Amino acid sequence: LLIFCCCVFFAEYWKQWYQRRVRAFKAVESADTRDDTQWLTYWIVYSYFGILEFFSDYLLFWIPFYSLIKCAFLLWMVNYNGASLIYTRFIRPFLAEKEAQIDEIVDQVEDVADQIDDFVQHDKDA
Repeated sequence: LLIFCCCVFFAEYWKQWYQRRVRAFKAVESADTRDDTQWLTYWIVYSYFGILEFFSDYLLFWIPFYSLIKCAFLLWMVNYNGASLIYTRFIRPFLAEKEAQIDEIVDQVEDVADQIDDFVQHDKDA
């Protein structure tokens, strides 16, 4: 029974992993922009979830059935528009409040990257 449950879990996880990518591709290729917004929202939330998971992996490891909970969460985000709920309640207000600071940091990082690129190009020419 345990092996059967694991097989079902991995099959469903693979199906959802593949399905997210196919749906995102079809959304980008379609003329309707509503599905683009849905999938962009999903990928924004998924990226923040991945960052949180990366930094809290040692704690999450100890939660029983974490992989099953994660799979259910991802299914909820895709099938029940949970990504939109998380985005509008948490991520969007945070990013809207910090937008100017984020833009400033991005500009600074781009300046440093340009300086490094100029240095490397100058070193190649010499």
